[in-house]
Amino acid sequence: MAARAALLLGVVLATHPPGDAALLEANGNLSCRCAKTTRSFIPPRRYSSVEVRPAGSSCRRPEVLIKLKSLERVCVDPDTPWVRKLLQDLPNLRKRAAPR
Repeated sequence: MAARAALLLGVVLATHPPGDAALLEANGNLSCRCAKTTRSFIPPRRYSSVEVRPAGSSCRRPEVLIKLKSLERVCVDPDTPWVRKLLQDLPNLRKRAAPR
């Protein structure tokens, strides 16, 4: 009986390649918040807040979510040049927005 269980386990492991985690992410089974992203520029005057979620165990890619003043949430591509600039300037913007 133990030999059959070991054989069955071996067959299951041999038939499921390591890339199955990518399928889980594509199917939305990991907790990524962005199903799709935009590369279109969004003027900062429309922002209510910016949320940066680094890559980790729950989502394999970094995510940048912009909440607009219209309460809409937009996921932007973190590799877009304007988003990279925004992320670079974000610490300075926070310092200016902090009350004195």
